[in-house]
Amino acid sequence: MTDIGSAKTSRAASAKPAPAKKSAAAKPAAKKADKPVTKATATPKAKAAPKAEPKPKKGALFVAPKGKADDLKLIAGVGPVLEKKLNDFGVTQFAQIAAFKKADIEKLDEGLNFKGRIARDDWVKQAKALAKGGVEEYRKVFGKDPR
Repeated sequence: MTDIGSAKTSRAASAKPAPAKKSAAAKPAAKKADKPVTKATATPKAKAAPKAEPKPKKGALFVAPKGKADDLKLIAGVGPVLEKKLNDFGVTQFAQIAAFKKADIEKLDEGLNFKGRIARDDWVKQAKALAKGGVEEYRKVFGKDPR
């Protein structure tokens, strides 16, 4: 008889295992994972998403660099009206013009409706000299005063 009783208890024990207790640590972790990450919950080591390139202002072709605008009228072929148009397109500094690539020149030529004017007047070379050393550098490179 004892064999039967012990068999029943061992069968009962093996047939119905006791439910596993959930640990206290697992429950809060699940809740924490459900919450969206915010500034308050983010860890200090979390890296921010890379900043997007700034977009040009409405109507501009380029993003104007920070800082004081240069007197673009020092470039031969640029007068007050053209300088205003350049500023409206986001072109405000000699260094910006000096760094123009072929695609930038084409975009500006199209925007200004002056096909080939930038290359013809060699704005990039003039701007490089003016950005590097102002009027003095311009004189060294071109042998005359700007404009």
